[in-house]
Order: sequence, then structure tokens, then C-alpha cells
Amino acid sequence: MTTATQVTARRRRSSGGNTMVEWMLTILPSMAIMTFCFDLTYALFGWATVQNAVREGCRYAITFQTMSGMGQDASIKTTVQNNSMGILQNTSLVNVNYYAPTAPNTPIASPGGNVPNNIVEVSVQSYPLSWLFPISGTVANPYRSSSPASINVYSSDVLGGYPAGVNSVTR
Repeated sequence: MTTATQVTARRRRSSGGNTMVEWMLTILPSMAIMTFCFDLTYALFGWATVQNAVREGCRYAITFQTMSGMGQDASIKTTVQNNSMGILQNTSLVNVNYYAPTAPNTPIASPGGNVPNNIVEVSVQSYPLSWLFPISGTVANPYRSSSPASINVYSSDVLGGYPAGVNSVTR
């Protein structure tokens, strides 16, 4: 017959691996949930930042302002880039379209769209969503060169009247 202290000492010696296995079975899902939370918040931050930048570009567009040496479209694109907190590195993803109030589904061909009472639409399309922990396509699947997710944001408004003393603005 063995005493209680002998039994517990034997159990401690023989059950040392259980702790490591149980720790791994809890830490791996916990780390996966944490990285998912980080990626989700980063994605929401990126979307909200780009959306705010597009809104600022639309606000800039309706006032018919231009930066020195630039046309209105280039000024709008630069405004969107400046308000994106460094997320948009260049203006190639920024689009500016003008629509007539009578045909709001057909963009007006250049030039002549940026006149009062037309609709301006500023958008960023196919901005690639980069992950903090790139498990979804770049590490786990080496055949995909980028993340499969992208951000598309739009903002539109009616162009106001020309500023005092201005009769037209170059696109």
C-alpha cells in the first residue's frame, strides 16, 4: 500500500508533458484570434482613412479650387493623397468623374464636366488591403503575390458655383 504523498509525487513526474500539450492547444487558437483582431482593426482603419480622404477630395472639388500649376482633377487627386495619412502612396488609384444631373449614370467625357451644377464623384478603387499578419494569401499560398482583399470607396456631391471672378476652371 502506498501513501498519498508517494502517489502525488509519481503523478507529478509522469504528467509533465500534459501541461505543455494543453498550453499549446490553448495558445495557438488564442494567437490566431489576436492576429485576426489586429488585422480586422487595421482593415477598418485603412477603409475609414481612405473614405475620409475621398470625402475631403470631394469637398475640395465642389469649391473649384486648384493648386498652383495643376488642373482641377490633379488638385483633387493630390488633396485625396494628402489626406490619406500616407496610406495612398500615389494618385494612380484615385478617380475623378463628372456627371450631368440629367444623366447621373454616364460620365461626361473630358473636357467640360467640371461646371456648376454637375455631379462630381471622387473614388479610390481597388486599393489593396495589406495585412499585418499576411497569412491569407502571401505566406500560406506563395502563388498569390498580393492579398485578395481590396478597398473601394466613393464620394459624390453637386458642384457649386464658380468662385467670385472665375468663369471656368481647367480640368
